[in-house]
Amino acid sequence: MTGKLEILCVTMHQKDFSKIKSMNIRCDVVFANQADENSFKSIEFDGKTAKMITTTTRGVGLNRNIALAAATGDYLLFADEDMTYNDDLPEKVISAFEELPKADVICFGTHFSKNGKIYLTQFVQTEKLHFFKSLKFGTYAIAIRRKSLLKANLSFTEIFGGGCMYLHGEDSDFIINCYKKGLSIYTYNYILGTSAKDTSTCFWGYNERFFYDTGAFANFAFGILSMPYIVYMALRIRNDCTLSFLRKLKLMYEGYKGFETLQTYDQYKSL
Repeated sequence: MTGKLEILCVTMHQKDFSKIKSMNIRCDVVFANQADENSFKSIEFDGKTAKMITTTTRGVGLNRNIALAAATGDYLLFADEDMTYNDDLPEKVISAFEELPKADVICFGTHFSKNGKIYLTQFVQTEKLHFFKSLKFGTYAIAIRRKSLLKANLSFTEIFGGGCMYLHGEDSDFIINCYKKGLSIYTYNYILGTSAKDTSTCFWGYNERFFYDTGAFANFAFGILSMPYIVYMALRIRNDCTLSFLRKLKLMYEGYKGFETLQTYDQYKSL
């Protein structure tokens, strides 16, 4: 087994490297830490290197880009701070890339938990991933060859995602850009670990802002396919949503229009 795996974890207000233990990290790691100061720290642990880049910036896309700028690994695994990884993760992720030499990007499975209990598990089979199926994967489940990322000149959008003007969409945008740049995306039948959704999440439910921001993302990402995507999202999201079909369409259309001037949901509501 050759090559080095490096985890790129976005986090906030960290004072030390305790996340190494709580996340069960067993490979090199870069923490992009948004807080109230600007600093850099580095430590060695179990023969591995951990970096902590603390900035006063805000926005998950910008934070992921900060981690990318400091990355040196052959394979990069994106991470959120609510993940707890399995012991064999480094070996499994590296071996997945070795088994799939044509894969530039690999999406893995993930357990999800709440109140200490697993309530949903995203299993995947090992196969080449087609475009529409790929949009269901969050960044926390994605690994990429660093050479492929550099060659394609990929980065994360800084207007979509937690802490940005539109609160979601950065995951899908990154995957869409991978396809646009001709990268090959696969899934691999391995569970990375568990994401504890009762401790950290940027998802606040299928409320009015969610649909407004979805309309803005449709304009940004899908061009002439924006309207079919908007209708699809209005039909697909029914559970845990109290809004009517027509209200969802209205909000997404307003977000679609608002994106032309980068109008946020709060600005739309104030009109």
